[in-house]
Amino acid sequence: MASKSTQSALEIFKQLPPVLARFFKTYPPVPIKQYASKPTLTTAPDRNPFLIAYHPVTKKAHEPKISLRRQSDLYKLAKQFGLEKTLPVMTKKFGIQKMVSKKSMKGVVRPKLHKHERTAEERRAKREKAIAEADELIIKVKGKRYAKKTAKRALPPKNLF
Repeated sequence: MASKSTQSALEIFKQLPPVLARFFKTYPPVPIKQYASKPTLTTAPDRNPFLIAYHPVTKKAHEPKISLRRQSDLYKLAKQFGLEKTLPVMTKKFGIQKMVSKKSMKGVVRPKLHKHERTAEERRAKREKAIAEADELIIKVKGKRYAKKTAKRALPPKNLF
């Protein structure tokens, strides 16, 4: 006669989707069996189905038993049932782990902008400088007479009353 905890575990196991149930039949969940967190030999008893393994004689790398696409599908199914922590260690990252480990794109961190935007400040400073020096340049070109005329115009008007 089975205990209540094993009966409830069996009931939960029967509710799992067939894909996830087959995976857990072949590779028992982590609390029951511990899997290697690094690549091991193909003959190792703790071989992780999500990681590459090396042949004991030739030392050639064998692909993981379960492809990245199937790993992703298994993880998503396990997450729906709250069992993602019972899966063996994966090289593939999901959710927040994926976002944290990902390098930000250069254009997002410091956008290049358009050329007219990059040079706007420099052009504005050049324009202000040219406006400030415009009177001196005009006087230089037109001569001293023009300077005297502009000086008379610049004086404040006399009281007319």
